Amino acid sequence: MSIVNLAGLSVTEASFKRARRIVDEKPAGSVRTANDVLASLRKMMPGWTITTSSEEWTEGFRNIEIDPDILRQMAEDPDVMTAYKALILDIAETAPEIEAWGKQNAGQLLEFGVTLEADGSVTAMMIVRTLMGGEVSTTFNLPEDRGSWSDIIRERLDALAQGQVEDAYGTRSWIA
Repeated sequence: MSIVNLAGLSVTEASFKRARRIVDEKPAGSVRTANDVLASLRKMMPGWTITTSSEEWTEGFRNIEIDPDILRQMAEDPDVMTAYKALILDIAETAPEIEAWGKQNAGQLLEFGVTLEADGSVTAMMIVRTLMGGEVSTTFNLPEDRGSWSDIIRERLDALAQGQVEDAYGTRSWIA
């Protein structure tokens, strides 16, 4: 799998090419707002809940929260639009694996989501139900030396299955 680095985001070459095609198909000079971008992402990603930071996620595996500043940058710059659309397409590729893991583990996975932060960083969060009836959560970032979201998500799912959960700061998170 070939990786492309776009504005500090590592994405697969396949997602980059697909995102570039989507962005290039828009008429030149068309005026876009952050709301237009949000609407186009929702259209591009049926079955996903795509929100801004002022909205709530839904229970489930397909949540993406985007900071309004990122939406504005996407509206203003086709290269930024391409980078984030490619990232979102990469994240979408992980959904079947996450859903399969949830089914194999007695439906324990309650929620998975990704947040595109105002500073350009990307954080993911998973919440699972424990055997004792509580919930455990893990948050993580995609390290720059990783190949893809699939790699780190697979790692985190394995850690969750073994009860070895740490958040992005290296601490265990339990929610009673």
